[in-house]
Amino acid sequence: MTANLINKDIFRTYDIRGKIGKEWCVNENYHDAFLIGQSIGNQLINRGSPNVLVGRDGRLSSPKITDQLLKGLISIGCLVTDLGIVATPIVYFSLSHLHIKNCIMVTGSHNPPDHNGIKIVYENTPLSKIVIETLYHDIVRDDFTPNNNGKLFEYSKIIDDYQNAIVQNIQLNKPLRIGIDACNGATSLFVESLFTRLGCEVHPLYCDLDGTFPNHSPDPTVPENLQALSELVIKENLDIGIAFDGDGDRMIAVDNQGQLIWPDRIMLLLADDVLKNNPSAPIVYDVKCSFLLPSSIRQHGGQPSMCRSGHSILKLQMLQLNAVMGGEFSGHIVLRDRWGDFDDGPYVAARLLEVIANSKQTPAEIYKSIPDSYSTEEFKLHFDHSDLAVEVLNDFIKRSEFSGADLSLIDGLRVDYADGWGLIRSSNTIACLTFRFEAVSIERLGELQEQFRFIFEQLNQERLENNQDTLSLPF
Repeated sequence: MTANLINKDIFRTYDIRGKIGKEWCVNENYHDAFLIGQSIGNQLINRGSPNVLVGRDGRLSSPKITDQLLKGLISIGCLVTDLGIVATPIVYFSLSHLHIKNCIMVTGSHNPPDHNGIKIVYENTPLSKIVIETLYHDIVRDDFTPNNNGKLFEYSKIIDDYQNAIVQNIQLNKPLRIGIDACNGATSLFVESLFTRLGCEVHPLYCDLDGTFPNHSPDPTVPENLQALSELVIKENLDIGIAFDGDGDRMIAVDNQGQLIWPDRIMLLLADDVLKNNPSAPIVYDVKCSFLLPSSIRQHGGQPSMCRSGHSILKLQMLQLNAVMGGEFSGHIVLRDRWGDFDDGPYVAARLLEVIANSKQTPAEIYKSIPDSYSTEEFKLHFDHSDLAVEVLNDFIKRSEFSGADLSLIDGLRVDYADGWGLIRSSNTIACLTFRFEAVSIERLGELQEQFRFIFEQLNQERLENNQDTLSLPF
């Protein structure tokens, strides 16, 4: 076996991911998916844990990837349970429900239709970057021993089981009128049914499974992707709108006036509710979240803990701290107090509806009570290669001088003042630097952005002197 049979770059920080036909699955037989199945299976066999669950999303490339992945797993001797087309949180739910500790989800998540990937869990724990890299190195070594003990099973009731579990967990004290945008992703298979069973009047939007995502991209954190949902909420005078990403492990909302409720604001509402029954409990949030969130957590008796971005990184820190809740600005939210150790968009949406329905306030009054600030979306500065993004980030950090600020280097550079903050970090999924800013006033927001621009002006001057391309900031 030689390394050129599979692309090392698809083995990312917390999953395997790339563009189909270009970065992986270049050949029609999708042989690299077979090799990945062999490598995962070999590690599971060596761990003495051959049972594994496998699910896939509705992308056009997912059936072929899954077919080759299953063949690779079975050839090594794994006992594989195929769950079919499901949302990612349903695969995670299946771990405890079916008493199997390992799972694989074939999904491109929120990425464009021509991308796909593989999310992996061993022993109920998401894989670290180091373990994901060993999958590549094992493929290069080609030290696999075929085993005829492998078997394939199917379980077709898991979506019904999942819905039943949520219905038993959630109690809405009054009916709500809601809009749901499933973006033609994997949640299309059940969300209309689920929220109707919870007692809601559901107005569905793009709730037909279509792996080409014909209406908008499957990333709900891009504001323009929520335009149709906002218009639906306003037109029908709904209480709230909920949007999911392509594989359902993330969610975001719009209020009754069609205004976006970012995930860190959703976390503010949920944290207050969670801490009522779990006083002094740790709650984890990533570096992109609002500075209002840790303040609110402390105010309600909790212990805030910031972590690097990345859904697997978040979940690992939560397990280490035994946190009852955690979440990212991107919409991955984990509620361990009454559910599980995984990010689950539909369940989090149901818990948010429970908070709204069980309050004496109207939904509009609840939204107005959310602490306000001036913040930006997540800006992206793209590069040809991730190494170049990291190089520019390091150059920025070396030249950074932010007098009177608290600096955090756990994930790029976060600059915190009493009245605002700014962040620059390298993405774990694509070759880009991401930025986000927040402040108590629009003027202060502009000042923080200007501080970052000033440092980039210095970098650009040096790049000109070295005959390098200059950098054009996205803000």
